[in-house]
Amino acid sequence: MKTLELNDLLHIHQENELWFANNERSVFVSTRAFGTMQRDLIENIGIDRMKTFFFKYGYQLGVEDAQEVAKRDSLSLLEKIEYGPIIHALKGHAKSSITEKEFEVEENEIKSFRFKGIWENSYEAEQHLKNFGMSHGPVCYTLTGYATGYITGVVGVNVFFKELQCQGQGDPCCVWEGRLVSEWKEEAEEFFSYSKELPILKELEQTNEKLMQEKNNLALVSKTYNEMTNELIKGNNIDSILNIVHKQNHLSIVVEDSRQNIIASKGINLEDFESSRVSFSEIPDKKQCHSKVDIFSFEKGISLKTPIYLLGKIVGYCSFLYERGRTPKYEVDSMILGRLASICSLLFLKEKTEVESLEQVKGHFLEEIMSGKYTQQEIMRKADYIQLDLSDHYHIVALTYKFLNKCDEKEFTLHKKTFEMVSAYFREIENLNVIIGQRPDTLILLITENQVTQQNMEKMIRTLVAFLKKETKHALFLAGISSQNSNILEAGVAMEEACSAVRLSSRDEPITFFSDLGMLGILINDQNEQAIRKMIRDQLGVLYENLDKNKLEWIETLYHFLEQGGNLEQTAESLALSKSGLRYRLNKITDLLDRDLRDPQRQFQLMMALKALKIVEHERIKKIQAE
Repeated sequence: MKTLELNDLLHIHQENELWFANNERSVFVSTRAFGTMQRDLIENIGIDRMKTFFFKYGYQLGVEDAQEVAKRDSLSLLEKIEYGPIIHALKGHAKSSITEKEFEVEENEIKSFRFKGIWENSYEAEQHLKNFGMSHGPVCYTLTGYATGYITGVVGVNVFFKELQCQGQGDPCCVWEGRLVSEWKEEAEEFFSYSKELPILKELEQTNEKLMQEKNNLALVSKTYNEMTNELIKGNNIDSILNIVHKQNHLSIVVEDSRQNIIASKGINLEDFESSRVSFSEIPDKKQCHSKVDIFSFEKGISLKTPIYLLGKIVGYCSFLYERGRTPKYEVDSMILGRLASICSLLFLKEKTEVESLEQVKGHFLEEIMSGKYTQQEIMRKADYIQLDLSDHYHIVALTYKFLNKCDEKEFTLHKKTFEMVSAYFREIENLNVIIGQRPDTLILLITENQVTQQNMEKMIRTLVAFLKKETKHALFLAGISSQNSNILEAGVAMEEACSAVRLSSRDEPITFFSDLGMLGILINDQNEQAIRKMIRDQLGVLYENLDKNKLEWIETLYHFLEQGGNLEQTAESLALSKSGLRYRLNKITDLLDRDLRDPQRQFQLMMALKALKIVEHERIKKIQAE
């Protein structure tokens, strides 16, 4: 037997061609073979499990060496600790040294322990760099495991070693630190995470259980969704769909529109819901829930809420309510809630299509009325189909709209959006049956007085214009209202009145009644159009000849000046001009007309001419402004 003594701590000898270290059979393994195992483990079980594997492996090596050193009664406890790095280096793991040490023992009990040191030329970091390149964190798991196992075995209490920097990260050397587990506090969680990793088979078993649970959850969600879809196909309403969901999960359900008006509900007293809704507050931590589902708490429990989308816009909300003490099944319930929102979206789309179809039919009916295609009896009979009594007095409203500035939206988008908003306004807010016809840049509304009295007509149209301005801030909305009519066959005449009136509406006064036109409204018609144009030419002279943008600017200045009764301050404010700028324009206009603008009689004649100009030359003026 031949003995090779490296020092007093590590004895290597050969017996029957087998190698032994400190009387334990040993094998020589190259660092390259370790690197291959390292690479295969990461590729097959992942780096997190590889950490656990190597840490425990190093821990066992350290414990075994500690047991050998513990047999040497001649050594002090501190000497036994200091021999750890020496044995570590002798075994070829790394060149190891201690740089700092704090060690306190009272009555054979460890009170404090803090050692720091370095590893140079770590075989583990070397192989990681060769196989994977630079790491984002420490990689010497067998080394930290060895140090942890060795010191724990020597001192008899749990310690933990970790790397503060590592060659695998590109640092010049590995820096380590060891303390009592109790001293690491939160950082000791890394140690416990290593120790508590489940065996792969156990983890696979738990994963399989989770997959089975997910499969059952998906089956339940799929079954509920199929039942809801079948109800939808049958043409049943939202109440029957909520019955299916309520029967499955026994939860209170609420469906609201975008204004949070309740459309349908199940399993809840609406008065209780309204009173508790004000106390809803969003719960910040929503990790357990579906990304589109918000969690709210309120006095009596918890609510899950998800939006209903239609054509890319939120049109409503679906909510599940949980009484206090009931634990929500977030994963399953959020999926079912999402499917319910999808079904509600389809219901809303169906309702939207039906409403639009009805509105188009009504609009076509209005066109036919104005064309004189039907007799009065035929009109009354057809109006019954849309639940509208046209034997009553009525008004025609002309609602025009245009973009105030250049906008990314197209005119068609504004036209479609305005039609939908006006239709929804009368249907959902005012609850009125109104016929809506369409012209380029204009909606024609027929409103009967059995629904809105003449006194309330202006108030309602003002509210409508304000609503439209709020919803579409970059557009201008103007309205003209016809005189009261009783004969439905004269709807075409009423429309012309409304269109004439709207041409005198402005941003300052967006609504004009045909009756506001006074005598001018009676005079303007096809028979005397030439006479009206002559009157305009006589009064406006060169301002009317060869109209262009510059002359339209003078005409608009004159109109505002007369409308404000000759008040310079109010005129300047309405035109956003300085007083000096306004005086310059008025002097220019006076010179062009060669008339006294302060003469009351002359003011009346000029105002009549300007109003007539806005009406009879409306299309021409609009074309010049668009150039």
